[in-house]
Amino acid sequence: AKTKQGEIKKEFIANNPASFVAPAVLSELAYYLEVDEMESLLGKLDTTLNKVQTVVTLKDRLVQLKAVAVGQKAPDFTLNDPDGNPISLSSKIGGQTKLLLVDFWAAWCGPCRQENPNVVKVWKEYNKKGFDVFGVSLDRSREDWLKAIQDDNLTWTHVSDLKYWDCAPAKLYAVNAIPSNFLLDGNGVIVGHNLRGDALAQKVKEILDTK
Repeated sequence: AKTKQGEIKKEFIANNPASFVAPAVLSELAYYLEVDEMESLLGKLDTTLNKVQTVVTLKDRLVQLKAVAVGQKAPDFTLNDPDGNPISLSSKIGGQTKLLLVDFWAAWCGPCRQENPNVVKVWKEYNKKGFDVFGVSLDRSREDWLKAIQDDNLTWTHVSDLKYWDCAPAKLYAVNAIPSNFLLDGNGVIVGHNLRGDALAQKVKEILDTK
């Protein structure tokens, strides 16, 4: 039903580009759209809507999304690990690490916890071949965060500013739903986005088994 509704909304925008309702409709769609589709829909809006706050916000989001699209170099950031040591993303890239999954998650997020075993499986299978994970948590409680790391057996590097949705890297990467992940190659270039379940294993296998 979501896709049918989505199509109706896209048609509405195309047919009513100057309507003040169009930005609101686009805003509802924005969560699910890939960069190029969002750009094309924004481009259809009449210029009379340029000052509407929703349009300004969506255009800002598009700029952010483009900065973290597949093919872009991943923006660097630094956050503290559970012991309070600052760890930068760039320090995890290259060397032995041919692929790094930047994994946005949280202990309180059910779908994240369901996905964790998949990530663990891929990590166990491919870590020796150069796959690693950098966990960025949107937790608020340090205790819950550390307990989830232990309970889910997440043996890789973890960082968090414990600021919930105000997590700085999540904003930098335009993450507005979790789980969300970005797969980086050895040069820190984004080669995959939101790979879950089998899709993650397939992509990692495809890249590492050809090396």
